[in-house]
Amino acid sequence: DISRGHAAPKIALRVVPDQKSRISQIKSIRENEFQSDLKEVMVLNATESFVYEPIEQKKMFHATVATENEVFRVKVFNIDLKEKFTPKKIIAISNYVCRSGFLEVYPLTVVVDVNADRKMEIPQGLIRSANTTPKISYLCSQAKGSFVNGVFEVHKVSEKKKQNYYEIQDNTGKMEVVVHGRLTTINCEEGDKLKLTCFELAPKSGNNGELRSVIHSHIKVIKADKKT
Repeated sequence: DISRGHAAPKIALRVVPDQKSRISQIKSIRENEFQSDLKEVMVLNATESFVYEPIEQKKMFHATVATENEVFRVKVFNIDLKEKFTPKKIIAISNYVCRSGFLEVYPLTVVVDVNADRKMEIPQGLIRSANTTPKISYLCSQAKGSFVNGVFEVHKVSEKKKQNYYEIQDNTGKMEVVVHGRLTTINCEEGDKLKLTCFELAPKSGNNGELRSVIHSHIKVIKADKKT
């Protein structure tokens, strides 16, 4: 455990034999990209661990954390840290990478429990904003290239050229979700809901845009209640 105000631990960037497979994940990251400041946050939620690169069986999970005045989306590439990212738990993170609007946590990142007497009061409005699904009309107005989380109802399903297409709709409009690769094996039907994590808002002919799966995307299908 550590207390607030302590200096961030210094990390020796060296490879030991059992890290060789994991270290391939961070070959493209220069040592000076790691942020050494100590960030204390409360965990709001986390996905289950999943395989994002089937050939090499690379695993990760997503999490959302917050300080008293800011929310962060986190990509965790060390699944041994899953227990640390338990909702309502207060943790401190150091030696992480900031990229494309995410905090990225690697095997070289330090994640530790904060002393039990440390309290964090996260405003309810901040928590609601972190958990609220954006309206489709809002997404249509946003800059392309941003990443989207949310739960959306599926109104139409189609398959073309090794890709799945899901038309999602709410009371403000409709949009298409394009899924490819490992995520095409999900079982989703009209009327189900898709819980999307880390989907890219991409340009499309017209003004609406579409949501596309990327290498780190995660989907959970929420099956519709079948009425008899």
